[in-house]
Amino acid sequence: MPHLKLFFHDACFDGTASAALFSAFYREREAGAVILPVGMQHQVGDPFAGVAIDGDDNACVDFRYAAHPRMRWWFDHHATAFQPPRLRADFEARAGDTMAFDPDAPSCAGLVARTLAARFAWTVPAALRSLTGWADTIDAAAYASAAEACSLAAPAQRLALWVGANRDPAATARYIDELSRVGLDELATAAWLRPVLDPALDRRARDREAWAARGQVAGQVVVFDLVGTDLPPPGFSAYELFPDCTYTVTLGRTTTAVKVGVGWNPWGPGPRRHHLGALCERHGGGGHAAVGGITLGADEVEAGRAAVAAIVDALADGP
Repeated sequence: MPHLKLFFHDACFDGTASAALFSAFYREREAGAVILPVGMQHQVGDPFAGVAIDGDDNACVDFRYAAHPRMRWWFDHHATAFQPPRLRADFEARAGDTMAFDPDAPSCAGLVARTLAARFAWTVPAALRSLTGWADTIDAAAYASAAEACSLAAPAQRLALWVGANRDPAATARYIDELSRVGLDELATAAWLRPVLDPALDRRARDREAWAARGQVAGQVVVFDLVGTDLPPPGFSAYELFPDCTYTVTLGRTTTAVKVGVGWNPWGPGPRRHHLGALCERHGGGGHAAVGGITLGADEVEAGRAAVAAIVDALADGP
């Protein structure tokens, strides 16, 4: 009975969707396989340092490239997937049917499904067919308006809220396993999600008031310094609260990390003139063209504030 270690971008709808799709594929390929999901977070330096890549088989989805001989499967769509850039040569030397990289893909989940269909003739189970579409929409912010992006009407949007609010790795592993079997609509009704989902839903109105009060307008940028609060990042709500902004920069602190998030308002008045992932890469982070992030140590608040100031300056300077 093979044991698969499945590394994925933690606390991310696309990361968990990609893991669920790959799990469904792998169970069909390897009867009786035991799948152990391992959530990964971006950080300065090698995020795989000290992480055991020791499954009978190992896969990674929606996360940076790991130049490890036992990482057999890898799928990602982040333009900043190769850090340092020399890892690109390792990928190109090893890449075959079990690896795929496409920075133009709107989601990794879609990349996983298309690649496995083309190379292994895998058909996505009926219950999971809506998963790639929702991953494309959520990860690429492909909504008609900020209000639509902030809606929680669809099961996928409520599950995305749960993924962002949950802090229990065992619960995330259970979520990925059940999602891979029953799909979005059925999983969204599961009673075991309520202890995390209900409080997250209840606090949305309170959080919106706090985000509105804390947002500081700096030209075309709105800055949210959330250090010292229990507020989560505002996400799409920032664009609904500050519709005239072009970019948002958010600083937050958890018990384990200081995080900087940078986003472009796709419904705002200005065009995107910066690759935000590349901008974050200057400070040890990464991401996509329209959204990026930096993760620092939990005691590096001032370094985080310095990164925020530098990014705001860069955004104000033009292309």
